Amino acid sequence: MAKVLITGATGFIGNHVTRLCLEQGDEVRVMVMPGEDRSPLAGMDVEFVEGNLLDPSSLTGVVQCCEQLYHLAAMFAIWTKDPDLHYKVNVDGARCMLEAAMAAGVEKVVFTSSVAALGIEPGDSRATEKTPFNAWPWASEYILSKFISHQMVKGMVSEGLPVTMVMPGLPFGPGDRAPTPTGTMIIRTLQGKMKNYWDGGVCPVDVRDVAAGHVLAMHKGRIGESYILANRDANMSNQAFLKLIGEIGGIDGVATREVAGSVMLRVARLAELWSKLTGRAPVTTYKNTMYVLQHGYVDPGKAIEELGLPQTPIETAVRDSIAWFRANGYV
Repeated sequence: MAKVLITGATGFIGNHVTRLCLEQGDEVRVMVMPGEDRSPLAGMDVEFVEGNLLDPSSLTGVVQCCEQLYHLAAMFAIWTKDPDLHYKVNVDGARCMLEAAMAAGVEKVVFTSSVAALGIEPGDSRATEKTPFNAWPWASEYILSKFISHQMVKGMVSEGLPVTMVMPGLPFGPGDRAPTPTGTMIIRTLQGKMKNYWDGGVCPVDVRDVAAGHVLAMHKGRIGESYILANRDANMSNQAFLKLIGEIGGIDGVATREVAGSVMLRVARLAELWSKLTGRAPVTTYKNTMYVLQHGYVDPGKAIEELGLPQTPIETAVRDSIAWFRANGYV
């Protein structure tokens, strides 16, 4: 039992981390933005404090008297009007939060990074925590900000930051209120809009396993170490994963037509051009399209062996995600 601060608690992963912390008896404080919707935390016995990663002066009081910090708050979007916003939040904001934690004497930090901060191995090989970053051709502002922030946090260990870093795969499961880009994939499949598929592969994982990985990292994770939070048996091609969603959801005709990567990239170029003319967010970007065409497979063996990361079958995550979306009127 500890006094913990959780940033990003209203988000998909953060909400599940908050629930687990409460279940184990922690005294939980959550940081929310001024005016932020708090309804995802309705009914939870948490203390709300307001803070803004873009305002360092607001963070000092937020973390006072806390023993542990789970830093999940981050900017995740394929496009923003301000190209620097990802860096302002994910790099500068993260550093300010972690500096405040050090100044307050926080005993342990779990920092949420991403598998996007890793390189991608050739073919069907799986990346590990040691795979060098090689994503320069498709590194969007989000990917670059996660890579830079990961390296920055590793460097802060030498400054005395007691941090363990976790790197989630693509989370699926109940409670995806936004919905996230991963959840949108399920919704579009249930709506019959995912008849096409493309090259590349994904590393889906149950969001509840990811949340458990955070808590396990707090208790067992080594300082300065990184842990991939994913499912060892769930690395699969985009087509296979879409067909799995369709099969579980009872949707016919999913992922039956292959679209060439070259066609997708041309469409992405046109979408970006239209975005520049209208000022509206594009449906995708060139770099995001390049990224989804990669085979982003990972090996969570280190987290399984050192932390005891659960390995819930991905079919369970997809089934529960579909049931939640349908029960809450998304489809």
